[in-house]
Amino acid sequence: MKVLWLCNLMPSIIAKALKCPASNKEGWILGLAAEVQKNQFMELGIAFPVKQEENIHGVVDGIAYFGFYEDSNHPEVYDSSLESALGLICEEFLPDVIHCFGTEYPHTLAMLHVKEWKKRVLIHLQGIMELYAKVYYAGIPQEVAERATFRDILKKDTIWQQKEKFVQRGEHEAELLRLAEHVCGRTAFDKAYMEKINPSCAYYTVNETLRPEFYGHMWRPQPNHRHTIFAAQGNYPIKGIHFLIQALAQLQEDFPDVLLYVAGDNVTAHHSLKEKLKISSYGKYLNDLIKENHLENKVKFLGSLDASEMMKRYLNAGVYVIPSIIENSPNSLGEAMLLGMPCVAANVGGIASLAEDEKEVLMVAPDHIDELVHAVKRIFMDEELAISLGQAARARAMLTHDAKANYKMLCWVYEMIVKDNL
Repeated sequence: MKVLWLCNLMPSIIAKALKCPASNKEGWILGLAAEVQKNQFMELGIAFPVKQEENIHGVVDGIAYFGFYEDSNHPEVYDSSLESALGLICEEFLPDVIHCFGTEYPHTLAMLHVKEWKKRVLIHLQGIMELYAKVYYAGIPQEVAERATFRDILKKDTIWQQKEKFVQRGEHEAELLRLAEHVCGRTAFDKAYMEKINPSCAYYTVNETLRPEFYGHMWRPQPNHRHTIFAAQGNYPIKGIHFLIQALAQLQEDFPDVLLYVAGDNVTAHHSLKEKLKISSYGKYLNDLIKENHLENKVKFLGSLDASEMMKRYLNAGVYVIPSIIENSPNSLGEAMLLGMPCVAANVGGIASLAEDEKEVLMVAPDHIDELVHAVKRIFMDEELAISLGQAARARAMLTHDAKANYKMLCWVYEMIVKDNL
């Protein structure tokens, strides 16, 4: 069986071979690719967007790869030329199944517009753009949403404009999901959305296989890091880092040594002239919150981290927190649970499909600062609770993210699609 994966980014296994910068944003694809390489069931090809209009293709570790040009900086704009580019890749590779990871970029819609390959497409649900757009402001003040920094004006990327771009991407997503005949998801949240938007589409439950590094380590309480909080992302409002910073202001009253580490781009950088010119309205808002609450030495943005760096941060924290206003099935929560960490998560979207409140994680209402503070305090003050939550979380995650079981299920889904095309 020949399977083509259509990804949003160049996977790091290929980036390293081509000596290109590797992204950590879709590292979980490596976990699934590792299972493919262990088995002889399929011949794998991967297609991904590149920034230059040049012919990029080859083979790395037995995986064929194909680059196609796409303006990834403006994913809200549909480019019909993608249809011919993807059609040519399919004609060269001749896949039996085309597995599209994510719905938020134009290339997935373009793939479904290539009629001769449409019936072979499997859509892999990640976020739901239409629903994300509805809550994009995530409780930030109206004046912050409406103002514009120099960077925002130059890039036409105020918070209001960001929301509008999400709305446009959601419209493209809705179109492609109505065209889809096969989708895979993982939560009651994404399943309910599919049943509403396209009830005739075949829905398959396929859990994620995470990065291999997270299967072999175990979190333990660290006395020197007992009051350390780790969060995986804070780049834009729906990730809710502003809620966590406000909670931190209260937590420092009882825990003077409390620290917050945030992985991902440092949107608050503002010391040099270049940084001041590049700061967004949301980054400025986070900075204002940090200064108002005297948290300058309490909040650390870490930049992009690879798998080993992320794991170190998980293991050296006292609690992992997801304060998002909406999520589907965040892989960062899966990683923390696999490591046996105590976790606090906003009870939004698909979170409840991944863990049970009070048993495997502590759940809080989204944007309720006091609830968030209380949940983190419970873990800080009760080591037995922290260990119990972590152990239960790990047991659940070892089932949810079982690499062999997930690979077996995915192969079965591929077989169903092939049978439909006989």
